[in-house]
Amino acid sequence: MLLLFAAGFGHTNITNAFALVPPQSETDIQSIRQSYAAINRKQARYRKVKKELSGFSAEGGVLTAYFEGANVAKMLATYYGEMGRTNEEFYYRDGKLIFVLRTELNYNRPLTGKVVSRKVSRFYFHDDKLIRWIDESGKTMASDSAEYQEHEKDNLNTSKTLTEGARSSNKTIESDQ
Repeated sequence: MLLLFAAGFGHTNITNAFALVPPQSETDIQSIRQSYAAINRKQARYRKVKKELSGFSAEGGVLTAYFEGANVAKMLATYYGEMGRTNEEFYYRDGKLIFVLRTELNYNRPLTGKVVSRKVSRFYFHDDKLIRWIDESGKTMASDSAEYQEHEKDNLNTSKTLTEGARSSNKTIESDQ
């Protein structure tokens, strides 16, 4: 009972077998899932912009951005490699990143395109903060780890770079890394 009381006031640094999540986070997650579904339902109506990606992966990549008016609603970045490809889907609400779906596809042999394994990770954001990370095994990761913070930073930086590139008149987006 004491743990739930403390979590209710946002004190989430208590370590135990269960990740303590402030009550508003579950509401945020549900809202993000609803936005994700709505964006995908309306995707065909959005203005589509395609760009080449350079320096993000060994074999290049492509970005498809979907605009609702002046706002980016969704971006799909595909990064190609010799042994597979990675798709990152970025979702936005009111100009803010709310969700990243990362799917890594591994090929059986170099450059075949025949997928033999798939890993999916999910990253939920609220007010430019990562509020939940579900790794490729389906496990919700602890928010107090250095890796969690690194994923937050990397996703926000990549989102910013790709969003700026999608809005620019350049045909290619260069990695800033």
